[in-house]
Amino acid sequence: MTKAEARRIARANVARMSDEQKEWASGCIVDALSGITQFNCAHRPFIYLGTSSEPATDELVGLALMLEREVCVPRVSGKDMQAVMITPYTLFKTNKWGILEPVGGHEVEDADVAVIPLVAFDGLNRVGHGGGYYDRYLEGKDIFKIGVAFDCQQVTGIETEQFDVGLDMLVTERRIIDAYGEKENEFFCADK
Repeated sequence: MTKAEARRIARANVARMSDEQKEWASGCIVDALSGITQFNCAHRPFIYLGTSSEPATDELVGLALMLEREVCVPRVSGKDMQAVMITPYTLFKTNKWGILEPVGGHEVEDADVAVIPLVAFDGLNRVGHGGGYYDRYLEGKDIFKIGVAFDCQQVTGIETEQFDVGLDMLVTERRIIDAYGEKENEFFCADK
């Protein structure tokens, strides 16, 4: 399956979710992430700030700030993406994609875990929006990569390319996938 086909299918599946379903699923994902050792032990987490079609991470950012972690979020500059450290007092502006970015702040090179958005996934292979920002940013970095997605974004048989950076773990509202396989997300409640 081409990346374009994977994006089309996954986006259509997300579009069928109600706002309430997205909010509930985002809560399950954040609860699971807050229990993952790699995230809990991270001194400097790099966490995306998403759009309404992605799992919300604002609670996760707030939790990490409350735990006095050195939280970094993305800021795009040309074709590159930077990890910029934020505080509870950081000001934000909306970029051309409708994503919040910090105003000011300093770039950080040594984040130890990255929470990454995606459009579609097949196991630990991810398809992003197509700009390659995360692939370029993550290439060659020693950072634990956690993708987050709604379970309905799964597709089968994604064609990957040499420059695609794979994930170390993927978390949805229903399951957690890593190099050892997958297990149910203990925060998933099937009655939703």
